[in-house]
Amino acid sequence: MKRLIILLITVLFFPLFMQAQTVEISPFGGYVFPARISVSGGYVRFNGNAQYGGMVSVGVSRVIDVDILYNRIDTKAELNVINYPYQQAPLSINYMHIGFTKNFRISTMFSPFCGINAGACLMAPKSSDYTAEWFFSMGLNGGAKIYFSKRFGIRLQAQALVPIQGAGFCFVIGTGGSGGGVSLNSTMVQFGFTGGLIFRLGYVPDANATRITY
Repeated sequence: MKRLIILLITVLFFPLFMQAQTVEISPFGGYVFPARISVSGGYVRFNGNAQYGGMVSVGVSRVIDVDILYNRIDTKAELNVINYPYQQAPLSINYMHIGFTKNFRISTMFSPFCGINAGACLMAPKSSDYTAEWFFSMGLNGGAKIYFSKRFGIRLQAQALVPIQGAGFCFVIGTGGSGGGVSLNSTMVQFGFTGGLIFRLGYVPDANATRITY
């Protein structure tokens, strides 16, 4: 599945890389807040934790970028449901998205932005007692890019990541030939903040210019 996604991204975006005047590579890290889903008889809580990943932004015009994004969150899902014992499931939540960023280029050194993206979310438990699940997911982000030179800068942003019909774990309780389970299928929203470096490739306008012309 991962190889297929990488292949499709390469085929779809290779022409953009060839035509793009500027490409930005942005590794990042940050924090995501706890998320909670109400279910019948209780709730499931996803702990807050660190997040990290990377983004490649291809400039298709002076103000529009096409983005390829990977974001990973290592956390725990806590099951609190009546008639079921409390459980914790360590897992990684992996977002692989494609989207667009609108840049508001106030100057060559400062550029607020907002963006939208969508793709796949892989929830991968770290225990063999649970199975990994794929979901369609969406994201929104906004923040600012601050450039220290023509080639380097930082990207600061707030984000909301939404696995549609996410949190789809099946917690199985029981021994021997009997048992029970609770399957959770609800949409949750993960809010967080990230900061990262920006490495700019390709044509970049003169930092002393009064207007960006690409």
